[in-house]
Amino acid sequence: MITIKTPVTRDDFKAYYALRYKVLREPWGHPKGTEKDDYEPISEHFMAVNEKGEVVGVVKLYEKSEGVGHVSHLAVSPDHQHKGIGKLLVQTVEARAREHGFHSVGTMARVTATAFFEKHGYRVTGMPSVHLGTTHLVWMEKELS
Repeated sequence: MITIKTPVTRDDFKAYYALRYKVLREPWGHPKGTEKDDYEPISEHFMAVNEKGEVVGVVKLYEKSEGVGHVSHLAVSPDHQHKGIGKLLVQTVEARAREHGFHSVGTMARVTATAFFEKHGYRVTGMPSVHLGTTHLVWMEKELS
């Protein structure tokens, strides 16, 4: 069973950032530290934890502009992908965005992840751009009801 929680303790955040690095940065040879950005302090962080207490997925949300939530750093452990954890994390941040009164959410998705986000109602609204020299990203948005 998967539980979604907010990291609170130092150990929670250590596991949270370790998974972000392992999935989103390490495979491309990026140095430690690149899994974090300037928006960490103003973001809400969520992590999926399995019955063993292992962090198997992560995502964060912050207000990009008035009424627009930014979903970023969505990552699921390779051993736990295609099991609905990403969907659960997206549903969690969208619910939180609605609680904040946001009218839409968006994400800079890897081009390889656009099908996942499209399946959840997002649409491409920007042109692809290169991020960290190796990854192509595109802006995607979803209106919230």
